[in-house]
Amino acid sequence: MEAKLTTLRSEIEKNLSRSGHNLASFAKVSGLNRGSLSAILHGNPPKPVSLGQLDSITKAFAFPEGWLYPLYVEECFSEERVSRRRVEPFLVRCAEIGKQQCIDEILSRILEYSKSLEIIFSVAEKLFRNGKVQESLIFYKIIAANEPDNYSERLAISQYRIFNSLQAVVDAEDNLRAVITFEPFRGRLPEAMQLDGLLKLAKVCFLLNMWKDVEKYADELRALANGVYREELQLRKKNGRRSEELQTERPLVVYYGHGYLLKASALTKLRRYEEAKKYTAGYSDLSWFEMMDEVGRQAVETFRLYAIANSYTLEMLVGNIKALPAYISFLAEHPGEILPGMLIIMESANRYGFSADAALTRFSREILRFGQFQDPINVDRLFRLNYEVAMYLIDRQEYSKGIEHTIQSLQLSMKLNTEKGIIKCVTLFEINRVHASDKQQQLYTDLMKEMRQNEKDVTDDDRSFGIV
Repeated sequence: MEAKLTTLRSEIEKNLSRSGHNLASFAKVSGLNRGSLSAILHGNPPKPVSLGQLDSITKAFAFPEGWLYPLYVEECFSEERVSRRRVEPFLVRCAEIGKQQCIDEILSRILEYSKSLEIIFSVAEKLFRNGKVQESLIFYKIIAANEPDNYSERLAISQYRIFNSLQAVVDAEDNLRAVITFEPFRGRLPEAMQLDGLLKLAKVCFLLNMWKDVEKYADELRALANGVYREELQLRKKNGRRSEELQTERPLVVYYGHGYLLKASALTKLRRYEEAKKYTAGYSDLSWFEMMDEVGRQAVETFRLYAIANSYTLEMLVGNIKALPAYISFLAEHPGEILPGMLIIMESANRYGFSADAALTRFSREILRFGQFQDPINVDRLFRLNYEVAMYLIDRQEYSKGIEHTIQSLQLSMKLNTEKGIIKCVTLFEINRVHASDKQQQLYTDLMKEMRQNEKDVTDDDRSFGIV
């Protein structure tokens, strides 16, 4: 170990000699105290080098940032101890500038020491708070893999951060694995994180069509938000003000409103429409909610619009065709609602057999622009809309257009990696294959080949890891 410590100092000494500096002149250009520099290089034992001092030395030599970092790893260890004062800022800085080899070397050794997980978790949290979310994940994953206490808050927070990082994932299987992994830890988080965690769980389950789970998490979210709200009100009445700012990603009213919105959405998907109407009323007017800032008041207005839109949805789903003209007018005034609104209209048209031509004509341009969406929820909506439009057109013997939408739906279901969706699209195409043009049949064949190749690639990858 001593030889490695000397290697860092030998490198500094070598470059001092090459640059023509003595201790006094180098102390001046580096901004270090001459006495400290002497103690670092010639002390017996040598004085440890801080990360700040190392960066100053590197800069004075005009080396690239992190040039001496590989030699600094040993400086973080002393006999049988880890120097938290040095290793923690060192890991943070290595993560920030991409010195992965140094991180790997530190992590391979640090787990042998007591309280190492405390250091790793601290590094992860510092990176996360500094906006280095992706850089923090490697450290949260170390906690997830090595934390011996399954009920520790540190483990729960790490699992939450990992789960939260996967929210932009489109792949259904990846999302399902993420839900299964994080779900047991949701109740072990601090209350503020519980609110965020439950909201995200419910939204991912919504994307996965797991309606019973959406309902469950919505119930938990609503109960928790209501409890936190009452507690905050009591604290304000007692102290005349809030004791401290609630550290949530969104205003408290957002969680409260989503507890009702997601519950109503799940009930709607389960075709329990009368119950859904009651919960829709629960978020239609949240203006009574106290302790709101401007962001919260905007959220209240958004919930009001959602309630109007979803009231129309419920009318359509129970077959009230008379509501269609008013619904189309509402969607025209609120373009952000057109995609989910058109999905409901087409589902209802197919279920009850009424004409949706007016809606398709009115929003034809908007439908063409839906392909720009990349977020999982809207990609899923677009997949389902194309499928419903395909069935609607085929039922009216507009086969060419219907098959075109079938193929678009198949492409989106492959992007989502949803097995049920793929089967539905393939079945619809095969039933109507006789009506497909040569070009459509070729495109369908190409998609089947692509799907087969993707399955082969996955199988090959599995075999490489010894999976039979």
